[in-house]
Amino acid sequence: MLNANRLINSAFFSVAAKLLGKTLGLISTVIVARILTPEDFGFIAIVSMALYFFDILSHAAGEQYIMQKGRVGFYDLHTAWTLNVVLKVLIAIGLVLSASSVASFFDKPQLSSAIIFSATILPLQALKSHKIMLLKRQLRFKPLFWLSFLERLFALPLLISLAFLLGDYWAFLITDVLIAMFGLLLSFFMLKGAPRFTLKCVGKQWHFSQWMLGKHLLGYARSQIDTLVVAKIFTASMLGNYHMARDLAMMPAHYLLSPAIEPLLAVLKNDRANKRELLNNVAFALLVVVSVSLPILAVLALYSKPIVYVILGEKWQLAAQLLPVLSILFFYWCVVQVLEAALIALDKVRFLFLFDVASLTVVALTLMMAILYNATLTELAWCRALSGLFTSFVLLIWVFIGHWNLLKALLKLVTIVIALTGLAFITIWLTGFNEFSSASVSTSYVLQTGASLATFSAIYTALFLLFLTKSKHYHIVRLKQLVALYSPTLSTRKF
Repeated sequence: MLNANRLINSAFFSVAAKLLGKTLGLISTVIVARILTPEDFGFIAIVSMALYFFDILSHAAGEQYIMQKGRVGFYDLHTAWTLNVVLKVLIAIGLVLSASSVASFFDKPQLSSAIIFSATILPLQALKSHKIMLLKRQLRFKPLFWLSFLERLFALPLLISLAFLLGDYWAFLITDVLIAMFGLLLSFFMLKGAPRFTLKCVGKQWHFSQWMLGKHLLGYARSQIDTLVVAKIFTASMLGNYHMARDLAMMPAHYLLSPAIEPLLAVLKNDRANKRELLNNVAFALLVVVSVSLPILAVLALYSKPIVYVILGEKWQLAAQLLPVLSILFFYWCVVQVLEAALIALDKVRFLFLFDVASLTVVALTLMMAILYNATLTELAWCRALSGLFTSFVLLIWVFIGHWNLLKALLKLVTIVIALTGLAFITIWLTGFNEFSSASVSTSYVLQTGASLATFSAIYTALFLLFLTKSKHYHIVRLKQLVALYSPTLSTRKF
């Protein structure tokens, strides 16, 4: 019982820290997006890509090594911290030396000094207290919650103030460096104890880190390849619009579905010996994910302009055009998370790695073809979204090979969810929903759009609950029980 309570408590603080950080980040983005230009955000995207890539090259996987090790000794912990610091310092020096080459690659030589300045973030983050790794291993997330909260609380007014004072992308860079310095000092203030520089256990950890480095590099390529292409081919302003639209599209996944998917899939590890039962649970998880993500996808696609104009402002018109396309990324990302968890539970890690390589190849070739045919930014976004959707569908079929009846039943249920989503929007459209244009940005129209969204949500919820009452399918019965469990008004009455 003690372990269960600790697990629930740590999960609460872990999720709370993520949500709080993203919420404060969203608030600052909403404000700063009205001060700076899309071009400034494009410059930040380029610097972030370079910094993220060099950060991965220095990734010693010390935290993962400490988390997975059966017993952690004094030298294990301090070697992990030391190795991380050494690699981060060396890679930061490499980033400084190659800054002009990186800036020239993107045809933005003016970013050379910005890249050099941002390189200091790597060693500053690595120097944080070694006890952070230990707290995560012990599931003591409460101190980490407060550490993250104070960092974000420090960053919010700082970024907004610098944006007003400087009026360009340097506001982000200075804020990031100051946050890294503040977080470093705060970590040692809150977590007493000095680390020791030692590499006594470096051999075992480096053997572990080599595999993790390849995994992280592949993940970086998959997540950043489209942004890299846009940065190389299009203007900084267009990159800024693309980057912000992509972030908005993925926001529901980071805020809602990512925390929800983890407990939903916790049962998979218990069914490794029974593949059919495991796939049955996977099908149920996919049904739940699609039932939530599909209406969100529809909202992002059809209400893209009011969403972008309200959050970012009217100067982000291109982002409003890109959001309906890039929202597909959010949808298939949620599906892939479920399928990858199933493959890991089935001990198909090697296949999963090969699939990652294959999917990256498909996406890269698709983007290359788009460039050869001089595709517009919107057409390039379509290529990225559809290629990812295609690979996720292929993965879905492969996972259910030999169990076609389970897949067939799932696809029928998903088709019904699609129909319910379409019916809800048709109802809204028939009641007089008008296209949102830049000329109609006003308080009254924002309220009208909000009312339209609320009406759509109510109609979809009513239709979905009706579907739950009528269908006798096994997955729907399970979903009905799940809804009743977490809905007090429904748990007191019978469907």
